[in-house]
Amino acid sequence: MPKLSPTTRSPQVAHVLDKTFYLGLPEGEDFGWAVCGHYLKKELSKHVTTVSLEDEPELAQRKDLPGHVLHALCDHDFNTLFEARGVRNYGYAFFEYELTSAALGKARSLDLVFCGSSWCREKLRNSGIDHAEVLIQGIDPELFFPTEPRPTDGSFVIFSGGKFELRKGQDLVLKAVAHLQQKYSDVLLVSAWFNLWPQTMQSMAASPFIQFELKGSGWKERMEHLYMLNGLDPKRIVTCERIPHFGLRQIFAMTDLGIFPNRCEGGTNLMLMEYMACGRPVIASLTSGHRDILNEGNCVPLVNLRPFHLKEPDGQLLALWEQPSLDELIDRIEFAYDHREDLNLLGRQAAKDMGGLTWAATARRLLDTVFA
Repeated sequence: MPKLSPTTRSPQVAHVLDKTFYLGLPEGEDFGWAVCGHYLKKELSKHVTTVSLEDEPELAQRKDLPGHVLHALCDHDFNTLFEARGVRNYGYAFFEYELTSAALGKARSLDLVFCGSSWCREKLRNSGIDHAEVLIQGIDPELFFPTEPRPTDGSFVIFSGGKFELRKGQDLVLKAVAHLQQKYSDVLLVSAWFNLWPQTMQSMAASPFIQFELKGSGWKERMEHLYMLNGLDPKRIVTCERIPHFGLRQIFAMTDLGIFPNRCEGGTNLMLMEYMACGRPVIASLTSGHRDILNEGNCVPLVNLRPFHLKEPDGQLLALWEQPSLDELIDRIEFAYDHREDLNLLGRQAAKDMGGLTWAATARRLLDTVFA
């Protein structure tokens, strides 16, 4: 275990250096949970002995681990990836759907539930789960740091990211950009919407804004079919395939403005945070987890929201989200188009605000909470 220097050792966590933390999270770069697992392991190991259960299949099944276990609560029912249990057991939850009785039962069995946003904590506490605390995810400051505004080249480049699904609001993006492309010849879109889970893409069939049909043999072909189906010019859209985490900053630097009209985020929206950390201005919905990081000084907020009910075929409520106004989104993009210098000021403030929300800070908050 690495020794901490006086400058890096938090006084709140210094007394826990002999403890062991077992992480029941995936690791990697392909999706949110994997990125979270990778960075939490990296940062926690600077303070405590940290063991990834993904790397230790025998330990992953034990119910008597001599330490603290943090589990990813992965789905609507808060199922965990591993069966392991320790001296104390914690969950980490990012959810956007209504809580099931199974999820609440699992939450009650844990010593503490960490929530990816204040919105998630409020939902849990309203359901009787009082032992819940907020643990906001972080950015990697070595990958995501301010860049200079893109040089003027006669085009206005919009970025939209996040896996393609109804919750993320890319249908509003498509509708807004279709309108803007008809009005302005210099408007381009960079879409980073690759989705590893095709079943969640089908949620776009419920969109009130676009025609949805998956047709084509590959990601780009399927996306270009959707563009043409909805009146967009594929020649003015850069369609990104799967992007490694370390490659995102290069994509962000190609663009002038990020738009995130998400209907709901159980966390703070990691890609939004990383885009802002690069000093890029954003237009984003002031809803759910976004509210933990956005304010009028670091973004152009979408505030005209209305309830959006997602229901099961039998009519049962599946999720209660908030839908941004398409008219407001178009208006705010046009404002950005006409006030690019003003938007750069927002970008600089965004980078400053995100600079303190690092994975190192997330790890310290976790340990300070657990070992207070």
